[in-house]
Amino acid sequence: MSNPNVLFITAFHPGGKGVIGAGEAICEDSLKALHAAGKAVHVLALAPANQTLNPQVVSLCRSYQTLRHSVGQAFLAILHGLGAGSTFAPWLFTRVSPRNIRAAREIIQRNAIDEVWLDFPSTLAFAPYLRELPIDYFAHDVVAQKVGRSRMLGFLGPQVRKVEQSLLACVRRTFVLSEKDKELLQEMAYRGEVVLQPPERIRIGEVSDAVPVSQILGAFAGRKNIVFFGSMRRPENHWSIVHFLLFSYPKIWRCHNDVQFWVIGLAPRLTLRLLGRLVPGVRIVGAVDDPTPAFRAAALCVVPLRLGAGVKIKVLQMLDAGAKVVSSPVGGEGISPTPRLIVVPYDEIPESVCRVLSNAG
Repeated sequence: MSNPNVLFITAFHPGGKGVIGAGEAICEDSLKALHAAGKAVHVLALAPANQTLNPQVVSLCRSYQTLRHSVGQAFLAILHGLGAGSTFAPWLFTRVSPRNIRAAREIIQRNAIDEVWLDFPSTLAFAPYLRELPIDYFAHDVVAQKVGRSRMLGFLGPQVRKVEQSLLACVRRTFVLSEKDKELLQEMAYRGEVVLQPPERIRIGEVSDAVPVSQILGAFAGRKNIVFFGSMRRPENHWSIVHFLLFSYPKIWRCHNDVQFWVIGLAPRLTLRLLGRLVPGVRIVGAVDDPTPAFRAAALCVVPLRLGAGVKIKVLQMLDAGAKVVSSPVGGEGISPTPRLIVVPYDEIPESVCRVLSNAG
């Protein structure tokens, strides 16, 4: 088929601005690849209000429609998907409200769409409604694994797996970021094609009110600095860092009382900011315009994640900047081994950090 029309449904603006998320950059690369292949791309962006579209990306598209995502739309989507399993796996349904389904069908009819691309897990539940067309899906995460690892929600893991399997059965081809995710889909008896597509370019999201990183680099002088980076509105980042500050960081401080721990990332919660004021040497920064100079200037980066699944783009960003990284197994999962990535059990992170800081002088 020459010059097919593709409906590209995404949960965020490809290459959008306003939140720090590597997923938007990966989404942009996927769209650009479709355009480069000669396909006419029609985008339906179900994006939150705090994100703005990327004009350069829009210029590549045959059409581009934005429908604002909201808590109300998420509720309607989950309610609409009750019969398909949204009770157990709401994360796969939050963008699939009746309004959004109608919009997708209108684009299909108006533009003689030949195939569909779904980007981000929250769009996967579109698949049963659009299964008359070939569907490709970029997974970003295997949700069943992520939920199964949660201490609070782990009991839902088997049910989420069944729902995810049933939705994937409508997809002809799934793109994943790591060999680990490919194996997970095969274990789930997925019969479609699985395409391994690691991120080619590691980019940082843009935030309008970000702190210039130059403002914090001056405070690095004369101290042993370690850095964590990630969106702090994500529960796995927030709770992992809270636990690290309470139970692991004090061991590092006793070993190196000239250490500073910098937490860089969007929207740190009040509880984390208050904890940062109480624990010596901790600096809760919030979003910066570009964390790369901080990665390079730090003695090392640390990724003490206890929750989550999938490839952690933040670790790739740190390694790409030339930093040394000490990570838990969750943080290093799916990333090729390198001498600058030290993956140790979570409880051994303080010892490994102290060793690296001692060797750094």
